[in-house]
Amino acid sequence: MSFLKNILLLIITIQLFVVVQLFIIKEWNLRTYFDHTYKIVTFQNTSSNKVSNKDFLRYALMKTRVEKDLKSYRKNSLQNQFLTMTSCYANNTIERKVELYAKNLLGKKYLWGATGPNKFDCSGFTQKVYRTAGIDLPRVSREQAKVGAYVTYENLQRGDMVFFDTNRKKVGKVNHVGIYLGDSKFIHASSGNKKVVITNFNERRYYKNRFLWGRRIIKNLKRSKPLV
Repeated sequence: MSFLKNILLLIITIQLFVVVQLFIIKEWNLRTYFDHTYKIVTFQNTSSNKVSNKDFLRYALMKTRVEKDLKSYRKNSLQNQFLTMTSCYANNTIERKVELYAKNLLGKKYLWGATGPNKFDCSGFTQKVYRTAGIDLPRVSREQAKVGAYVTYENLQRGDMVFFDTNRKKVGKVNHVGIYLGDSKFIHASSGNKKVVITNFNERRYYKNRFLWGRRIIKNLKRSKPLV
């Protein structure tokens, strides 16, 4: 019984070996055939100057399929590039709208608890500005500081919100907010200046020392219908 089992296993092994060999030979022949056909059609083989209609049709079919796949790839690639560019343009437009509207409020008086249109506190100012770009924010600075993606000082970008601890004794809690404009500048409704102003971090080291973190919200919050 054991002898018959060994014979059977040997036969199966031989059959598998034959099948693998046939597959390798077939694959090699097919690859060689197409390589040969390609060289003839593209005049790379100087020893042959003729190609049969059958060979030419097979090569033409192969070439058509490759060109179709390439065209589809290029189309998808262009679509992806277009969507990326459109997305970047849209985000840049929102950032630009935030900056322009914020600067339009320069000089407006500061008043604690005010949300506009002619007087603002710090969080009332940021809420109003971002809402004109279709972005809803909570009312107070400590709640606004929880929205969006956390950003360090080194990674601030135009349109980010910037948060501070301006308490007499620094305790690490948010009580002031502004909007970063780039080039180390931010715009905010300042209680000290009694109005909306632009401040440079490098010129007013106080704010850089009191800076806590930034928040990137333009790409993170749902947008409401713009007011303007």
